[in-house]
This record gives sequence, C-alpha cells and structure tokens, in this order.
Amino acid sequence: YKMKTYNIYDINNSLKTKLLNYIQAQYLGENELLLDICNDMLKEKGVLFQEPYIEANPAYETIEGGITKANIPLYAKNILLGMVDKNLGVFNDPFVHQLRALECFYQGKELLVATGTGSGKTECFMWPMISSMVGEAMHRPTSWAQRGIRALILYPMNALVSDQVGRLRRMIGDGKGSFRKIFDENTGNDDLRTPQFGMYTGRTPYPGAKDMEKDKELASTLQTDLIQTDPEIRKKLIEIGKIPSKYDLENYIMNLNNNKHISDIRDAELITRMEMQKTCPDILITNYSMLEYMMIRPIEQCIWNETKLWLDQSNQNKLIVIIDEAHMYRGSSGGEVSFLIRRLLY
Repeated sequence: YKMKTYNIYDINNSLKTKLLNYIQAQYLGENELLLDICNDMLKEKGVLFQEPYIEANPAYETIEGGITKANIPLYAKNILLGMVDKNLGVFNDPFVHQLRALECFYQGKELLVATGTGSGKTECFMWPMISSMVGEAMHRPTSWAQRGIRALILYPMNALVSDQVGRLRRMIGDGKGSFRKIFDENTGNDDLRTPQFGMYTGRTPYPGAKDMEKDKELASTLQTDLIQTDPEIRKKLIEIGKIPSKYDLENYIMNLNNNKHISDIRDAELITRMEMQKTCPDILITNYSMLEYMMIRPIEQCIWNETKLWLDQSNQNKLIVIIDEAHMYRGSSGGEVSFLIRRLLY
C-alpha cells in the first residue's frame, strides 16, 4: 500500500496541487473571473512545473569480503577489519573502485578516482590514509613521534571542508573511543598520540596571536553550545559529527579560559589555529585560498618546518596530497591550484 501511495508520481502530483492551491488562494481567490481564466493556463506543462524525469543509477559492483581479500599489507588489513567490526566507516564488502584504490596506494601509485555521485570516493583516500598512519605508529614509533603533516586534504569550498571534518570525527574521533582501542591494540603502546586532524580555514578560531579575551569568548561558546546543551541534542550532534573530537572537552575549555591551547595525545581533533601551530596535525584539511596564505605568513611556518623535518627523517615518509572535487578546478583557477601545489612541494 505504501509503495502505491509514496511513489514519485504521487509526490509530484501532490507538490503540484499544493502549489496551485497556494497561488489560487493567495492571488486569485477573490476574483472568480481571473481564477477561471488562469486555472487551465497554470496547469499547462512548462508554466509552473515540468514533468518529472526519473534517473536510474546503476549499482556499483562490490567484492564480498573485499578487505580480507585485498592485496595490501597484513597490518593494514587488520586495522581496516577492526574498523569494519566497530562500524567506523569501513565496509567488508567494498566497491571495486574502493578496493582498487586501496591496493594501488600500497603499491606506491598515484591515484585519480573518477566515479559517480554517492559511490564512495571519499573512502578511496580515507582508508589508505588512516591505515598507513597507524602503520607508521606501529612499525616506526620514532618517526611517528616527529610531528608533521602526513596528509593534506584540499577542498574548493568551506562547506566541503566541514563535511570532511564530520566524517573524520565519526571515523577516528568517535565518542566511544573505538578507534583509539584499535590504535592501541595494533601499536601495543597506549602512550602514542592518536592520528590527529585539524580544519584550517577562515572559520577556524581565530586569526592572529593568542588573545585572552578571544580565548574566553571561544570557551564560553563551546561551554554553552556543546557542554550545557540538552543531552539528547548532544547525542544527535555526536552522531552527525558536529562535536569536536576532544578526549576531554571540558578540560580543554578550562585551559582555554586560562589562555592555554593544550592538546591531549588522545585528542583526534585540534580546534584552534594556535593549537595547530603549537601541535602540528597529521591531517590538515583546508582550501586552496588558506593554503596560499599559510605558505606566505610567518605565523604558520612552524607547521611546514615540522613537516619538512618529518619528511627528511626517512625515505618512507611521504606527504599524501588529496585534491578532492578536482573537477571543479577548471580554466585559470585550475592553473592557479596547479602552481600552488608545486610551490607547496618546493
């Protein structure tokens, strides 16, 4: 019964009827003559609406038990299977292109992924990025101890940056600490820091040097909006990735009130610019405009200096540059971003 009632044509007809009723009541209701003249015209195709077009998207091919079958190092397989078990954004039956991207990454290849909307492109870089960082902490703890950007995720707009931050919060910064348990079990060392990410855009609080008043204002906002909010609302915000992934957010807020931007090794997320300048994140999420400023301004040079030290430490240390929504960089803007990446690597 529901399938007969809630199909695309019934929904379309319902919307058309509501729109017609609104126009007739709002503009024509008191004029019978005008209503009679306009009624047929308003129902004509192309005046207020078109007939719906239905697009059937093909189902992407999956590989049953693909993570288990993947041609990747055993440690990476174990990490990802642990994330499958904890429901942390990894699927045991991945799409073919997700598995190919994972395998190509571990073969040292550069990747270009082009596939349909909603087909899981983000997982194509998230899975290798996260598993390789845990692998570094497992096998080369001395290298892991050196701060530096391991992965730079570049977006064309802030809305996409925020979406990616939400995903990372749910994957490696989950409130239950599930990822941290996987990390500790695989590294065998609970004194190591969790892989840490930070959003560095114009929305990141706040530009310039540390300021006591701005710190207190930020602390007050976090306290009011996140700590003192209704428990049910807070639970929902965590589910959709809108709460910063701090191990102890209340303690972080208390430090902010004292003009201190302090990170815990169990924090998955770094929140403020000062925090990231002091404690370089492993994953930096930004846009191309901010990246350009960061390469010019003295205040952010500490981030690049740390990254250079990490890169110089070993030939195994390689910066992962992820350019998401690459199709949006066309014409002159594409040329600018191309030169920007060359400057970054230089």
